[in-house]
Amino acid sequence: MIENKDVIYFNADGEIVDQLEENLPLGTSISFCASAIVPDGFTFEFSGFDSSICSDLSELFCVVRPEEVQGTAPNPCGGTITCQLFVNAVRLVGTARFQVNIGNLIPNTPGTPLGPGPCRLGMETTVFVNEVFSYSSLGETCREKCFRNEGAFASLPTITTDECGRQIVTFFGGIFLGFDGCNCL
Repeated sequence: MIENKDVIYFNADGEIVDQLEENLPLGTSISFCASAIVPDGFTFEFSGFDSSICSDLSELFCVVRPEEVQGTAPNPCGGTITCQLFVNAVRLVGTARFQVNIGNLIPNTPGTPLGPGPCRLGMETTVFVNEVFSYSSLGETCREKCFRNEGAFASLPTITTDECGRQIVTFFGGIFLGFDGCNCL
């Protein structure tokens, strides 16, 4: 689990929680890092997670692929025997997209506001995923969407200033996915 005092955890419903359940059977996490330059004429201000962070997982899929692994077993004559085995690895593959709208953009010289809410700093990023999610029995195939959302995490944004005096905001976060299992077909 990600451990940092500046990390905020969210449950599967998007509510802020102290930490995710200790016994939560997490399958994998997908982390992202996004950054944006604050537009000229504005100053960025962050006052908490009253913003929106959205993820699109429509292009993530589960596929079963045989993979060769090295295994060891006790040798009846003493020691161990090492051999190559084939297992069915359930891989989570595809892309996860994240859209982040955080903080307030404060105009240096305010004009006429359009709408009731503050302006937010927007950033987006796409994460390419290809990792072993679980293992399945031989002959088993997986549903395309064999995962569920277990929660998320986000760090406080960091703000730096470039050589031109512009603010650059960097935001780190991610989601936790659980494995829903495969179907025998």
